[in-house]
Formats: sequence, C-alpha cells, structure tokens
Amino acid sequence: MARRHLADSVLVAVGTLTGSVLSYGFSFALAHRLDQTGYGQIGSLLMIFLVASIPATAIQAVTARRIAAAQPLDQAGLRALTGPLVRWSLLVAVATTALLGALAPALSALLPAVSAGQIAWTALALVPNALIFCYLGVAQGSSRFAAFSILFVGFNGAKLVAGAAAGAAGARPGLIMGAVAGSWFVTAAVAHYALRDAVGKPHLVRGIGYVRELGTASWSLGAVLVLSLLDGLIAAHYFSGEVLGRYQAGALFTRAGYFGPQFVGVLAYPRLAVPHTRRRALTTAVVLSLGIGCAVVAATVSAAGPMIRVAFGAKYLSGAGGGFDLAAAAWLFALAGATQALVQLALLDAVARRSHVIGWLVCGGILTESALILTVAHHSATQLIATAACCGSVTAAVSLTVSFSARRHAASQHPPRLDAEYAPAAT
Repeated sequence: MARRHLADSVLVAVGTLTGSVLSYGFSFALAHRLDQTGYGQIGSLLMIFLVASIPATAIQAVTARRIAAAQPLDQAGLRALTGPLVRWSLLVAVATTALLGALAPALSALLPAVSAGQIAWTALALVPNALIFCYLGVAQGSSRFAAFSILFVGFNGAKLVAGAAAGAAGARPGLIMGAVAGSWFVTAAVAHYALRDAVGKPHLVRGIGYVRELGTASWSLGAVLVLSLLDGLIAAHYFSGEVLGRYQAGALFTRAGYFGPQFVGVLAYPRLAVPHTRRRALTTAVVLSLGIGCAVVAATVSAAGPMIRVAFGAKYLSGAGGGFDLAAAAWLFALAGATQALVQLALLDAVARRSHVIGWLVCGGILTESALILTVAHHSATQLIATAACCGSVTAAVSLTVSFSARRHAASQHPPRLDAEYAPAAT
C-alpha cells in the first residue's frame, strides 16, 4: 500500500509539473509570435478567463469530494453518482459562458486593451474547461491517478498546440482563444470516452445540494485567485501597448512564485485536517513555502534579464517600453506570487478548520489593494506591482498570524457525516 501511495504521488507530481510546463509553453510561444501589444491582450484575456473559470475549479473539488466520500462504490454506483454531476457541471458551464458573454461590452469598457469580441471568444472556452475539470474530479475522487495525470497533461498540451498553431497562422488574440476552446472540446470528448466506465449518462437530479456546495467551494477557492490576478486585471485598465505586454510577461514571474510551493499545500492539507498534527504541519508548510518563495525571488533578482531574453525575447528588454524596465521589476512580481502562495496556505488551513475568517481577510486584502491602486498607485507599472507585492505581504502575515493563533479546530467538533447528500443518485 505504501509503495502504491508513493507511486501515485510521484505520478501526480510528474503529471502536474509536465502540465504546468506546457501551460507556460503556451505563453512563451505566443510571446515570440505576437508583438507586445498582442501579447498584452492575450495575458488580459487569460486573466479574465481564470476569474470566470473559478466555478470550474470548484466543480473539480466538489466532484472529487462527493465521489471519495461515497466510497466504496462499484461501477454501477459510480456511474449513477457521476451522471448528475456531469449534467450539473454542463449547466453551470453554459450559465457561466452566457454571463461572461453578456458582460463582454462592460468588461471591454473597463479594460480598453481588449475588445468585447475577444472576450466573447474567450467565453466559449468556459464550457469545455468546466467539463474537463469535472472529469479531473471524477478521476481524482475515484483514485484513478494515471487518468488524472494524462488528462491534466492533455488539457494543457491541447492549449499549447492550438495556441501555437493559431499564432503561427497569424491569428489575433480573440481567435487564438477560440482555437483553444475548440481544442478543449475535443479534449473533453476524449476524456468522456476514456472514463466511460466511470461516467454515467448525464441526467439532471434535483435536491442533491450541488449548487450550494459549489457556491461554498467557489467562495474559498476564488478569493486567493482573485487576489493573485487583481493587479494584472487593473493593469489592463491603465496600460496598453508595450507596457501592458511587459506587465503581462512579468505576471509569469508572479505565477512562478505562486505555483512553486503548491505541492506543499497538497501534502500538508490532510495533516492540517487532524487536530493533533495541524500545528506541526502548518509550521513545516510555512517554512517550506517561505524557503521556496525566497529561492524564486533570489533567482529572479540574480537572473531576470537572461530569463526574460530566453522566455520572451530581447524585445521585452530593449526599447522605451513606456519607461517600464521589466528586468528591474521582475523580483516584485515574484515576491507578489510568493506572498500569495502563503495566503493560499493559510486559506487551506482555514478550510480544514471550517473557518471563514481567512476568507474575509483575503477579501479585505483585495479591497485594500484595489483602493490603493485605483487612487494613488497606478501612475507607473512598477508602482502598481510594488503595491500588489506589499498588500500581498501584509495579507499573508495577518492571515498566518490568525492561523497560528487559532485554537479551536471546528472540523474535530463537527465531523462530516455521510448522508443522502453524498449517496449515489440512483439510491
């Protein structure tokens, strides 16, 4: 059993790492294909997409939780459980797509760098994205880690291939996002076929509490994601052209700082949910995350120029760029990501304790950062990212202080129960 758990851990680690590399490859490929204005638009569209796809992330968590909580299940029971979950996921995806499409003109007015048409193309990707995340949840909840890893790699690989091909053909940012949507429809169809023994015929079952649970998961998972994307979205309001392109390139340093310690939270979460191991697990996770974050920032300080040249090309180092020196500011992007990873760790601890305090603190950080940037800190790109890094650092410090001072473990006082809500739909 121990060997199997180790093998599963290695498999998922390699799969998620490979998928992340492919996801970064999408950005790198387009950075070389597009001019800085076009790349700035792609970066803004991706950020809009990530915010709109928060329900999809929650779909994976809810699907995996329900399947895991209902174990053991035979094949018939698993198919009976997953059929309604797939249908609900599709309904949520269609609703999200319609909402983003309806908001496209308003978002374009707020973010002049992108057009309503480009946002509408981006909205098309929400449907297959939600379905793929549902299938990821099915594989995760049923412990099919090989299928999970292959699907995760395929999901990001399809994005890279479609984006690179569309970019090479001279497509503009909106059509590139449309090409990505098309590749994901194919990926979702392949995933449905590959998991056909685990996925029942989609049908609607009311009264299973799915939407309520999805809303709760979206609230907790979305807060940190919004915090991590906030400065980039606001940058698309104030900047355009080369400055926005360089800022969106810098955002990849933020993602490196943010996603670098992600495996720490994955490993620590089970121990955070147990009262007598929580404090030690939290301490170890914070120390590891701090160490990784410091390493990412230090590497950025020492080698930002060569990294930018290799990843994006010399055009992101040369030229006026509106006075924005990306190489000099890169460490601020990395620092912002590292602090956001610490905030996410505190939020995971809060979820384990069934506490909403950290979520409200993150919302406070979002409001504070927005207020500072919108009022006084938007006159230069460096000023904007420095504000984001400072607000992230303060939010992380306050959140972790609250986490370490928390004495009560709500999960131990109100253990989860397996009732009809988590039972297969056919029973």
